[in-house]
Amino acid sequence: MQLQHSAKFNKMTLMKAIVALVVIVAVLIVGAVTVWFSARTAAFNGSLEIYGGWVENLSDEVSARAGDDAPDSSVSTSRAESLFAGQYGGFDGVALISATGRVVYASEINEERLSSDDLPSDGSTTVLKKINGVDYAVSLTKLNDDLYIAGYIDYSDTAAALNSLKTELIVVYCASIAVIIGVFVAYVILTGLNERGHRYEYKLVTDSEGRILKANAKFKEDFPQTFRFFDNVSRFDEDKLSAMRLAAFEEDQFIAAATKKLPNGKIKFAASSLDMPYNAQATKPRDIMREAYISLLPHGKPFLMGKIFLTDLQTIKDMFGREFAETVHDIIYDKVAHYFDYVYDLETTDIGVLVPDGKKFTEIVQDMREIVDSFNEYIKVENNVVKVNVKCGFSVCDNSMEQRNFEYAMLATEAALKRATEDKMKDFYTFHGSEIKQYDKYFVNYDIRQMLAENRFEMEYQPQYGIKENRVVGFEALFRVKKSAHMQVNIFELITYAERSGNMMLLGDFIFETSMRFAKRLEGKNVQVSVNVSPIQLMQAGFCDNFLEIFNRNELQPGSICVEITESFLVQNFDDAVKKLNVLREHGIEIHLDDFGTRYSSLLYLKKLPVSVIKIDREFVLEVHKDGIDRAIIEMVINICKTQHFSSIAEGVETKEDFEILKNMGVDIIQGYLIGRSMPSDQAVRFASEFKM
Repeated sequence: MQLQHSAKFNKMTLMKAIVALVVIVAVLIVGAVTVWFSARTAAFNGSLEIYGGWVENLSDEVSARAGDDAPDSSVSTSRAESLFAGQYGGFDGVALISATGRVVYASEINEERLSSDDLPSDGSTTVLKKINGVDYAVSLTKLNDDLYIAGYIDYSDTAAALNSLKTELIVVYCASIAVIIGVFVAYVILTGLNERGHRYEYKLVTDSEGRILKANAKFKEDFPQTFRFFDNVSRFDEDKLSAMRLAAFEEDQFIAAATKKLPNGKIKFAASSLDMPYNAQATKPRDIMREAYISLLPHGKPFLMGKIFLTDLQTIKDMFGREFAETVHDIIYDKVAHYFDYVYDLETTDIGVLVPDGKKFTEIVQDMREIVDSFNEYIKVENNVVKVNVKCGFSVCDNSMEQRNFEYAMLATEAALKRATEDKMKDFYTFHGSEIKQYDKYFVNYDIRQMLAENRFEMEYQPQYGIKENRVVGFEALFRVKKSAHMQVNIFELITYAERSGNMMLLGDFIFETSMRFAKRLEGKNVQVSVNVSPIQLMQAGFCDNFLEIFNRNELQPGSICVEITESFLVQNFDDAVKKLNVLREHGIEIHLDDFGTRYSSLLYLKKLPVSVIKIDREFVLEVHKDGIDRAIIEMVINICKTQHFSSIAEGVETKEDFEILKNMGVDIIQGYLIGRSMPSDQAVRFASEFKM
């Protein structure tokens, strides 16, 4: 979920960019100074070597001419001229200098004094001197205790060349720095670094599972019911701003967060509300659709939201395989994209659309029947001709809507889709706020928190009969809305809404807590209670810790609780699911694989999933007495269970005939109306003690 910002960067990014600029400029300056000094040193060292040899040769010649009559600091001009005899050995001028630095004699150049510090104690040396405004290289060597010989060479050209190099370096490097600063300024403008950077509103610390340990007052104020992250916080890189999904209760919330991993394994966050568009790969298409919806609201004009349901795609997938179904889906998707401005691949069988106000909006509303009919045409794929019937729900998002937030608009769209799904004659309906009474029964908008507070939910338990044990060996915990609540509630819709709205963790805690208290009542009866876990629950950061905390709080023994998962969601979350299920198994919680055999990939999962029980779906059981294919599938599953030392549970057993067939086939456990329907906890406790087949 790495963010791609459109107009704002956080302060950390800005500081890094500035530091990078300073470092580049500093490197350029150091490089310029290094080049200059290297050139100057190379030139001078070359001169030193040459001029030092010249002055030593000149000193030898003067010493030879002087013979035993060595000159001193009082030597006459004529005597000095005779010693040099008009030959300077390559120098422009020569001089005799006393040990105190006074010029005793000089030809061509009049230099009254030289610093005694420049006089060599042994051998020769060369210094640079400006004499009468001209740069000279002066080489010196000792003649005797009283005198030094100096040779002068005009160094103006070399000095001028070095100064020219220095100037050129300054110009080139200044130009380079100017270009770099210009690029940086352009970068600032294009990326929006010149705008107000992120001021982090929230400071918080979590454990590695995402459970919030500390949070500042602002976070607690804005997210009062949030205590963990949906996402696996430990997988985010430090120093990268990421979109983090919060486990909020009303709806999914996102914050833009910079993470830091502390030495003790905890995660530190600096975050603020996510108020910028981000990469489509950063989160789910539904959230991208929400961002687009929100961007259309300020215009104040009506626009269209839609949801297109591919009714037969799952059947096509079961018949022809996943790749074939994906090809069919892509063809339908391209058709949808031809008509609608914004298209979102919400689920395998659902496509979302948005159409802003304008000419196209009017045309689409007028031509909706023809558009939907085009989706229902036959499609040819790999020499196979198939037809994907679609049902569509649309909503006009304008001021007639009771609420204009995304969640309400989506509920209205789904209400229109449900109405179309129920109508065999019409493939689409369009919701408008003025027709709200016609859609009342299609709206699903539950206040989960309020319903929990009012104690409207309960758990019932369906018995599972062990054939070898000849007794009840388990119960499956089933979520229910109390009849006394006087509500017409579709359990599947309620669970789906809870998952979508971020309330599934609240509902899950109720299911786990209630089921485990029931399991505690059954201790000593060797009866196991299984609870269903939704993919949304299982993939929550901190799920294992929360589940085990409830398990340990009820002081349950290993083996008293098992978790049921379905294979339908494992394609996308398989690796993470395996890790978490292994954690549960290590703590004595068995894993049951439900709905086995209803998807094409089932057998692949058995190699890695830590399951101990496979449940045979009721679709195979219902006609086992007359359908040879169903019987063959069940026999295959039973053989797998025996080979891998799994137990098998057959669901949906309703007749004695089916029971006898399954018993003879080797099924371990029976579940269905023949044994008993789901029942309240008190009745279930008595049933476990009293039931005999």
